Amino acid sequence: MIRKFVSISLLAVVPWLTQCREAREFPAYDNTAEREAFYQRYNRDVREKLDQRKQELEQAIAADPSDADSQRDLGDLERRLQRPDYFEELSEADLPEGLQWEDGMDQPELGSEQAKKGGTLHTYIQGNAFPPTIRVVGKEANNSFRAFHWDDVEMALVTLHPNTGEIIPGLADRWAVAEDGQTVYYHIDDDARWSDGKEVTSADFLMTYYVALSPYLTEPYYRIYYGDQFWGIATYGKDYVCIRNAFPKPMAAYFAAATPYQEEFYRQFGPDFEERYNWRPRPTTGAYQIRKEDILKGRSISLSRVQDWWAKDRKYYKNRFNVDRIEYRLVRDEEKIFQMFLRGDIDIYWLNDAKRWYEQTEVDPVFKGYIERVTFYNDYPRPSRGLYFNLARPPLDNLDVRMGLSHATNWDKVINLDLRGDAERLNLLNEGFGEISPKDVKAREFSVAKALDAFARAGYSKRGKDGILRNDRGERLSFPITYVKHPAIDPMMLRLKEEAKKAGVEFKLEGLDATAAFQKTSRKEHEIAFAGWAITPPFPDYFQQFHSKEAFLEDGKTPRPMTNNLSSFADKEVDKILEENRNARSLETVIRTSHELERIFHDRAVWVPAYQRPFYRVGYWRWLRWPEDFNVKIANEPEVSHVFWIDSEIKQETLEAMRSGRSFGEVNRVYDQYRIFQQPEAIEPEVEPVAPEPAVAPENSDDDMQEEGGGDE
Repeated sequence: MIRKFVSISLLAVVPWLTQCREAREFPAYDNTAEREAFYQRYNRDVREKLDQRKQELEQAIAADPSDADSQRDLGDLERRLQRPDYFEELSEADLPEGLQWEDGMDQPELGSEQAKKGGTLHTYIQGNAFPPTIRVVGKEANNSFRAFHWDDVEMALVTLHPNTGEIIPGLADRWAVAEDGQTVYYHIDDDARWSDGKEVTSADFLMTYYVALSPYLTEPYYRIYYGDQFWGIATYGKDYVCIRNAFPKPMAAYFAAATPYQEEFYRQFGPDFEERYNWRPRPTTGAYQIRKEDILKGRSISLSRVQDWWAKDRKYYKNRFNVDRIEYRLVRDEEKIFQMFLRGDIDIYWLNDAKRWYEQTEVDPVFKGYIERVTFYNDYPRPSRGLYFNLARPPLDNLDVRMGLSHATNWDKVINLDLRGDAERLNLLNEGFGEISPKDVKAREFSVAKALDAFARAGYSKRGKDGILRNDRGERLSFPITYVKHPAIDPMMLRLKEEAKKAGVEFKLEGLDATAAFQKTSRKEHEIAFAGWAITPPFPDYFQQFHSKEAFLEDGKTPRPMTNNLSSFADKEVDKILEENRNARSLETVIRTSHELERIFHDRAVWVPAYQRPFYRVGYWRWLRWPEDFNVKIANEPEVSHVFWIDSEIKQETLEAMRSGRSFGEVNRVYDQYRIFQQPEAIEPEVEPVAPEPAVAPENSDDDMQEEGGGDE
């Protein structure tokens, strides 16, 4: 998603301001009684909706006995009415008999037996902007830093093995899927503990659902998702929890697996949650926690390894999460970060920028092997990186304008020049999901002639003296592109701007720091946004990006803020396919609906796909060590799996070698064991016709000679 700041004179006052803010006392609050009332009220509301829906389905079937969809839905509804309550608190004696328990212990171990514990990893905050919060839900919680302290660290009931894709234990040491294919029972590991020493119990999972369904969260996503995708949650004493998916699903145990919110910590969850908890460190079930002293606002956030972590000797975790501390420093200038890396102040640096890889790492620390370089081919769904149009902003609501912009955007030239051929054109919103991703949908090529034709159909056929097309009302074909300002991205945006002008389009570049860009696009105040979505395996999720629920407020006109539907796309007919895709009962349905949706969004030109890389590149100081195969297969970042470690002896050896000038020899490794080789298609070369100038003479108006729009950086 999306992810910079100020003068040295301000730095002196930041600690004082921080202390003033932190000194604020919030009034005492205990939501225990409120929660119990919420559970009862929510159960009552669910029953009423189910009864009403039953009447509607019975009426529909009475009117048309051949209505197979209504008959199926009624069958599902009658099954749910056998157990209508969303929240249930039962005893262990109420557990069904005959459950077939699994433990997932037949998968290979992860990490390396050679891994050593200890040391501090010095790294930096991606995007060069301090996160607006360390909350994991609520306003601005879905920021780029959240993955580092939540998604990559916190434990759910089960997870996926990052090499095989099979389900393995997390907080649950065994689980059972009922015969209906949607109800899943979990036994919480007897040893599972929070970082504050408290036992993980089923009540912590009830708290997860309470928070998610609460009106106190600004964004509606969680209320919609948890309300639509689950039939409910039940506790069976403190050691067992049951979660019911709304539909039978492939890999039901994975999709039902929840991440707990500690009951004690969230007991003060209420109307002021987002402010009260904004910088409050939470207990964790994972290997790392943020402590109060780890937060130096505007400077750094660190993760400290949990002492005596409960899972430290478990099969899939014992060789991971090895370093004692990870320090994420805020450095607001990317070039300074790189220079700090070359000096050894930062241990690891992504080298996906072609200029950094080919030119700027031709330095002594690399030649002598103090810094090692790696190219790692992974097997992970590619981020849906591209230009997203806000259809709520005219003239982007015009299909011909969007088609023209698709042909006026020269990503191939960006790939060949700025990325030096080290990337491929992206074609799909969800590419890299095997047979789920269609092979016949291709991104539109750059073509001035095709762009001009499309713009002419939309009424833009007159060029001003500045070369930009206009319509009969004198409106220029000009659009700001909001993006995260970064040395690797700036040249790409400039390239797109230069090329688009050939087709009569002005791109005004609005490079913002990560937090500002994230906030603007979240509020749907952009026209075009350069963004990318990292999609988690095993299946794509189109719903949150394109469903009508995520597009507009109740008036149907105002874009709904704080959702992932950046396009403000809304179509009731497409909603049906989105719902079928999310609620798919079989892999076949996932494949069919995914293919349909990719074709629809291609035909509607809701975005312009950018590029993808089948690998990532990284440089690191040689005291940072990795397993023999370097990293796991299913990971989109070098650090995400936490299989690395720091070798203090090698660090001492390296520092002594630097003082004496000793060389270890240059190291540039390629790991391609997971590389996916694609058979190139035989494509006839297409000769691009030279587009004639429009027959209509340019307008002669005073504003023809105006300067290009601001915002270019």
